[in-house]
Amino acid sequence: MLKAAKNYYKENRKECLSNHHKYYKENREDILAQKKMKALTYKGHAYSIWHAVKKYAKLWNLPICDFSDFWDEWSDNDPTYKQLWEEWKDSGYNEYRSPVVMRKIKKQGFVPENLKWDVKNNYSWWNEDSTIFKNVSSQLEEQQKERNKRSKEWRKKIREQFKAKQKDKK
Repeated sequence: MLKAAKNYYKENRKECLSNHHKYYKENREDILAQKKMKALTYKGHAYSIWHAVKKYAKLWNLPICDFSDFWDEWSDNDPTYKQLWEEWKDSGYNEYRSPVVMRKIKKQGFVPENLKWDVKNNYSWWNEDSTIFKNVSSQLEEQQKERNKRSKEWRKKIREQFKAKQKDKK
């Protein structure tokens, strides 16, 4: 049965993927809501952190522990994580109060002995100031794009002024 399904997928890959894409488009809000609810549970949050860290470890070729080690040996038994998670929950899941895992020594990777729990807001790349900076820079970028889209007459006028200045210099 499994072999037949795999063969069907190989033969009809584009159709299967387009059906999956259509399903996702139609049910996107439900899928994302379910993932968010799962990520807000105590163990689910730790798993989402471990999963994100796993990507970095693979990309940077750093050692990483299995989730069972991450959870059993460290997260579940760590009073700091429990305290930070409770504070985050009490804050109404404020994104800046979310617990994050940080490495003590970067080259030693993502293993429990090298990790510590902290809050997102304590790090410049996650805190409220960086969000404000990103918003301001995107607004400035939009304003610049608007300026660049000015009419052809305006551009022609600017070119003529530039040429006139060039002639005056000669």
